[in-house]
Parts: sequence; structure tokens; C-alpha cells
Amino acid sequence: MAKKEQEAQAQEQVHRTKTTKETRILQVQLTQEEQLAAGKKLAEAVRTLTNCQAQAKSAASQFKAKIDEMQAKINGLQILISDGYELRSVPCVNVMDYTDVMVRVTRTDTDEIVEERKLTEDERQSSLPFDGEDDEDGGDDD
Repeated sequence: MAKKEQEAQAQEQVHRTKTTKETRILQVQLTQEEQLAAGKKLAEAVRTLTNCQAQAKSAASQFKAKIDEMQAKINGLQILISDGYELRSVPCVNVMDYTDVMVRVTRTDTDEIVEERKLTEDERQSSLPFDGEDDEDGGDDD
């Protein structure tokens, strides 16, 4: 009888079970609808990425242009400060001296002579009235 009891207990132990529930991450095949939805999401994500990249490129180009503009301005100001001068339009007076056969170009802001040269052949043949002589209208050019 002991043997029968042992067999009965062994059978009971074999069939004894306990059931619990849990959640696991496992592979699940997608349905066609799920694949289509994922495809649409992918296309939208690619479009958004492309737009973002285009905007970034555009912004980078705009900032590069601004940076280049400021660099050029800085370079110009450095040269201005380093050289101590800049080229500007300055009113000048040309004095044709027919006695010395010379032309003198004088700045009106500093009265500095900026050019002195001989009269050309055409300038020597000039029929304009000389300073101090009356011209036809009797007015003064100054």
C-alpha cells in the first residue's frame, strides 16, 4: 500500500500546476493595414526631415551671407584704420598757366596741389579768356 500511495502522490505532483500572467516583448507579424499605416508615417517623417534639412540649409546660407558681409565690413574698417585714409570724391580746381605752360590741379578743401603737368597741345590752343580778363557776359566764374 505504501507503494500505491507513493505512486498516487507522484501523480498528484506531476499534475500540480500554477498559472500566472505576464507581459513580454515578442515578435508579432504586422497586418497589411499596420504595414500601410507605418509606410504613411515613414513617408511623412521623411518629408518632415527633408523640409527641416532644407530650412537648415537656407538658414545657414543666410547666416553665411550675413557673416561674409560683416567680415567684409570689418576688413574695410581695418584697412581704413591701418592706412589712415580713404578715397573720396573731392572737388578740385584746374588752373591752366599759359605763361609757365603748366596745369595745376588743386583740392578745394585743403588747397593742396594734387597734380602739376605741362599743358597738352590742345590746351595750348585754347581760346578761353584768362583770369582777370572780361569774358563776353561780363560775369565772374567764382
